[in-house]
Amino acid sequence: MDTNFKFTRARLMTSAATGLAMFLAGTNFAYAQEADEADAVVAVPADSAAEKTEGDKDAVLDTVVVSGFRQSIANSIATKRTNTSIVEAISAEDIGKLPDNSIAESLARLPGLTAQRLRGRAQVISVRGLGPDFTTALLNGREQVTAGDNRGVEFDQYPSELLSQVLVYKSPDAALMGQGLAGTADLRTVRPLDHGERTVSVSARYEYADIGALNPGSDDTGYRVTGTYIDQFAHDTLGIML
Repeated sequence: MDTNFKFTRARLMTSAATGLAMFLAGTNFAYAQEADEADAVVAVPADSAAEKTEGDKDAVLDTVVVSGFRQSIANSIATKRTNTSIVEAISAEDIGKLPDNSIAESLARLPGLTAQRLRGRAQVISVRGLGPDFTTALLNGREQVTAGDNRGVEFDQYPSELLSQVLVYKSPDAALMGQGLAGTADLRTVRPLDHGERTVSVSARYEYADIGALNPGSDDTGYRVTGTYIDQFAHDTLGIML
């Protein structure tokens, strides 16, 4: 009899303890206990926190700055949009701002145009896969000739600092003279009267070829210095560019 009474009493105490635990699970007492346990788990010594902070500082990367020619791209897009013919355009943002040494390098990056290289540099241009002989070159609307025994104009002889815009016509245009079968490249020089003020520009470039000299008798380093002077006279009716 005593054994049964003790067993029943133990069961009642166990049930009461279980019920009390379930009741306290939804009260602040349980939340406080869980918060204390969480605080105890995430507690980090001061030395470890300092080491982690130093590690985060070491992982910070250097700032990468990308500079582009926003105005140049905007001008080229506007020219293509307003032109009545199918054209590709290159526009200089300012005097000497084209990134290439010659205009041939800039033309080679336009869609549908490829460059044939001579000793590592772009020289003549092909439009839509046709040979350089089928492309006509104009300078301010005047047809250009080549010194060779063909009709392919060597575009690498035109420095990029001399030109402000290049239009490559891929379709016929009645306003052009001497159009080529593949296309027509119209090179336009800087116009002093378009600037409206005196302008002086000086630029210098230094080049280094990490693969060594590209041609026999040449060097793996080189430099280039250019200067441009633009002014207007006679009430902005006469302009010069040197």
